[in-house]
Amino acid sequence: MIPLKISEILDATGVKLISGEVGGMVTDVTTDSRKVVPGMLFAAICGENADGHDYIKSAVEKGAECVICEKDVAPCGTIIKVENTIAALGKIARAIMRKLCVPVVGLTGSVGKTTTRDMTYAVVSKMFNTLKNQGNFNNELGVPLTVFSADESVEAAVIEMGMDNFGEIDRLSYIVNPTVSIITNIGMSHIERLGSQENIYKAKSEIFKNTKHSGTVILNGDDKILMAHKDEITQKVITVGVENIDADIVAKNIEATKSCVSFTACGMGKEIDITLPVPGEHNVLNALLAVATGLVFEIPGKEIKDALQNFSMTHMRMDIIKCKKVTIINDCYNAAPASVAAALAVLGKYDNRKVAVLGDIAALGSYSYKAHYGLGADVVKNGIDLLITIGTHSRHIAESAYEHGMDGANIVSVDTVDEAYPVIMSSIREGDVVLVKASRVMALERVSAFLKNNF
Repeated sequence: MIPLKISEILDATGVKLISGEVGGMVTDVTTDSRKVVPGMLFAAICGENADGHDYIKSAVEKGAECVICEKDVAPCGTIIKVENTIAALGKIARAIMRKLCVPVVGLTGSVGKTTTRDMTYAVVSKMFNTLKNQGNFNNELGVPLTVFSADESVEAAVIEMGMDNFGEIDRLSYIVNPTVSIITNIGMSHIERLGSQENIYKAKSEIFKNTKHSGTVILNGDDKILMAHKDEITQKVITVGVENIDADIVAKNIEATKSCVSFTACGMGKEIDITLPVPGEHNVLNALLAVATGLVFEIPGKEIKDALQNFSMTHMRMDIIKCKKVTIINDCYNAAPASVAAALAVLGKYDNRKVAVLGDIAALGSYSYKAHYGLGADVVKNGIDLLITIGTHSRHIAESAYEHGMDGANIVSVDTVDEAYPVIMSSIREGDVVLVKASRVMALERVSAFLKNNF
């Protein structure tokens, strides 16, 4: 962490000290009292399973230099009371980003955020010592914690930003003040709360407000909603596309196999031949966004090519796991209709018997039936041999697959993961390729673990 004086923390949060001294220096931040060591700031957060305020005394006894809390507590060491602990951490993180003063790539979107983040990080890291979110640290707690992990050696940052509602992207992008902002697409995720794709765009486009005026916005040029609003953006805009041949950077000569996809990125005076070490034509657009970022940062084409050919994907996103008897496509971290369709297309590339284990897609609201039902056609189109659905909403995928011509004997629907285990044991064969895909709330990594342990 970039060290901060307690006086600087007070300035950042705009509050006064409740008890203790202002002369100290904070060298790290934690929300877990068990991890407190001398010099740390302990942030007391009211969580679902525990209230950090109950552990303030323990944190101070372990040497916490300072405590931030949002409840009245007995004086105990250096205490700063704020209106909201998580919001205060965001303000402190902004102060650190201002100290760092490095170029920042901020990215958001409905689908493909993390893969694009990983690709962009690989590219930017070719020239700069780069900070990025780890795992799913992309919310109003995760982004500040990511910033706190930076030290003086950081030269650039690639920060993914997620959201559930209006205002969140505004608050997150305010923390990091992007030099380059990316929107991957406007899909169906969070439509239950926001009501329409136009509203999803409005929520995602909050990133533009906090992007530097002299900065650059990079957009998916195949996304009709993004293109409809392109001329409203005040910063320089670069578009990328597969279908949109008028985009600034386009992909040509796309060739996809079951293990990789290759293409040529053309535009902005460059032609770069790229082979991605992951399957799926949908990843071409993600890669083009990373290519555009690299060109904005004036990274040579050879370095961009090398970065994308060797980048690492975050765990549980299109992990190809070869077991003794089966191959698992472990893509169960999260799901949206578009990403399920893309995953089915990857499965469809295999010559082996193809099994899709699909769970519910969350947060679709009144669009849920239509979105799930629409995926049945993708199941049939990609030649899936066995479909197992888990959950209430995913039954509509099964219903649609049957109505599109799939043999009912090859379709099984259950309500829970536990009910799926005996089905898997009785129906999976040696040599099968098994896709496991659902929204995070379904926790279908349990299915992937079951497959690894039994096949």
